[in-house]
Amino acid sequence: MNKSTTTLSLDTSSTRTGWAFFVNKIYNQSGIVDLTTKENKKLSSDDRIEKMCLNIFDLIKKFHPDIIVIEKLTVSRNMNTVRVLSKIIGTVYAYALQNKIRYVELEASQWRSYLHMQKRGRKRDEYKKLSIQHAKIVANKDITDDEADAICIGEGFLKMNNVYMGN
Repeated sequence: MNKSTTTLSLDTSSTRTGWAFFVNKIYNQSGIVDLTTKENKKLSSDDRIEKMCLNIFDLIKKFHPDIIVIEKLTVSRNMNTVRVLSKIIGTVYAYALQNKIRYVELEASQWRSYLHMQKRGRKRDEYKKLSIQHAKIVANKDITDDEADAICIGEGFLKMNNVYMGN
């Protein structure tokens, strides 16, 4: 019997985490965990982080992926952002370990290289536009940069690793 290989890719944030789901290297669906509502903005930073982690857990439980791919944290951001993202990424890592899910972190330059976006001197806004353009074609819908990055992270990983395991 053939088994599908499933991949869930995440572009994490404390307010808007993009996600994309792939089956046998083929885009299936994507979306955003959006905590930017008035109600969520009233939450403390720690409560919002907790809520984001729980929402990501729900995604993982829903899709039961074989692989979780997440963008590696870069230290060039401010310390509060580093603290927030390290909690979210660390929580996803621990969940993956506990549930025997393969966990992969990619640097932005890695997935961009495999999608032919990486170029010395490009600014963040340029990368966001390229990501949206690429992901709109893949998803065949209008999307935000968070969702686009999640799609691109997953696609870059899959191109890097040829993860199809079925026969």
